[in-house]
Amino acid sequence: MRILTGVIAGLLFLAVSTQVWAAEVIRFGFFDKQAIVDRSEMGREGLEKLRAKMVPIREKLNAARQEVAELEAEFKQKELVWSNDVKQAKVQEIRAKKVMLRQGVDQANRLLAGQERELLMPLQKNVVEIVARIGKAEGYAMIFELGDGGIWYAPDSLNLTERIVQELNEFYAGEKATQ
Repeated sequence: MRILTGVIAGLLFLAVSTQVWAAEVIRFGFFDKQAIVDRSEMGREGLEKLRAKMVPIREKLNAARQEVAELEAEFKQKELVWSNDVKQAKVQEIRAKKVMLRQGVDQANRLLAGQERELLMPLQKNVVEIVARIGKAEGYAMIFELGDGGIWYAPDSLNLTERIVQELNEFYAGEKATQ
């Protein structure tokens, strides 16, 4: 992360110093990928599909959590009347259910992450094309993605997010019309 920040700072210094020497204007821009996902039709549709796939998974996990909670409540309630063998068996059962629940949560997270990548891959491909087109057409030296520590400050005048959302929506509307 520090290397990336150093590289960006070096590039910016180089760009500014080159600008002074060559009297050439170097343009930079940035965009917010999450805002594009949230605001574009294509992104919202992908998120809707993802949420729909999450519902049955959440229900299953909530049922497992409820089962563990009920077993723990039963244990606390009957602990004093059970024999040591029954207590040990119940503790083992609760532990096993908790392990299964953790594994289920991990598996669900992996599955949902994969589905998110799959559903948002076309959006990302289109955003890359739009950013490249804007960069070439308007002479941007670099266009950065906001987030992950890459940009800490930039004036709003360099923000291309809304323009990318607009172009993506126009593209997606045209694509849907041809289907």
